[in-house]
Amino acid sequence: MAVLAMAMHLLTLLLHESLPASLLSQAITGEPEFAIVVCRDKNGSEKDATGFQRQLRQISVLLKSAASLTSETLIFNIVADSYATYETVTNLTASWPAAYRQRVVFDDFKEVFFPPGTKKLRNLFRPCAIGKLFLAQTFEDKDAMVFLDTDTLFLMPPENLWRKVYEFNPHQVIGIAPCLYMCGPMFKKFPLYGSSGLNTGVLVMNLTRVRAFEGGWTENIIPIMEEYKTKLKLADQDILNILFSNETTAKHLYELGCEWNYRERLCSMGSSKCKRAQQLGVGLLHGAALTFVNGREKKFQAVFDEWEQHQLGESEETLLARLRTTLRGQKRSRGCSRLPFIDKMLLQGLENTLRGRH
Repeated sequence: MAVLAMAMHLLTLLLHESLPASLLSQAITGEPEFAIVVCRDKNGSEKDATGFQRQLRQISVLLKSAASLTSETLIFNIVADSYATYETVTNLTASWPAAYRQRVVFDDFKEVFFPPGTKKLRNLFRPCAIGKLFLAQTFEDKDAMVFLDTDTLFLMPPENLWRKVYEFNPHQVIGIAPCLYMCGPMFKKFPLYGSSGLNTGVLVMNLTRVRAFEGGWTENIIPIMEEYKTKLKLADQDILNILFSNETTAKHLYELGCEWNYRERLCSMGSSKCKRAQQLGVGLLHGAALTFVNGREKKFQAVFDEWEQHQLGESEETLLARLRTTLRGQKRSRGCSRLPFIDKMLLQGLENTLRGRH
């Protein structure tokens, strides 16, 4: 029955032409692909959003969580400002047990790509922030990829996020989660997608379709940069909000579930704005605005800290037990900790993943 269901699913995709042939073959034989864009900032520190050592800590936890929860081989594409940066990132897994190193494979070095006319904005918001917008041009031989901000970690198998690309309809080119709250300091200073905008910390991308975007992907983005350059405080996020703010372009967007980009702003006011996370648990936790390290949201930082201290080779059940104890010990004083079910949301995805292994 499972084989029949898979066959029917692929037949449906073929009939609706929702994926190119190369991507359909990848659905059968290829590995999930992810991308991280990382650049050094000589002036950055641990206390700001550009600190390189802090980013390395976060990337290490991201990779560790991915390797711990996957049942597949994951391809990670590191886009960096130099080979030295790329090498520093890829060496993060050098001391891992062999079984875990085999689950995370790094593709060849790619330098951050900036199309003509965009290089002057390369340091907007933070170094290389807009580099994620041009992954389709950076990887001209790849069909699909999931971009991840460095301050993210998995609580469900990464391949579950990757498979969202197969849910795209024939028109959709990219999957992004809505903000579900007033999105950033420039809210309503320019057009936004929907009622509250998008958060671009996670991008599920059909790169083939991005390259074939109506009117040209880069050709659509550069005029936005030029028209709104004094208002682009959040760089790529502002640009994609403007791009998908009208009915013509909005049809090309797949709304990614908020459980795959769960941020403190979805619960920091003491109420839950992400109903899917209440039902399914958090799939990917996003420590936006330094949430993993600044002590403001103790629950989020506790999850990050426990993953950081986790030793690969030790059972994930032991990690879960420690995490459950740590979260229970946090006082419900402010922000997300006031939600009576916050621990359940943060634990449910991991619990279900480990339960499914037995």
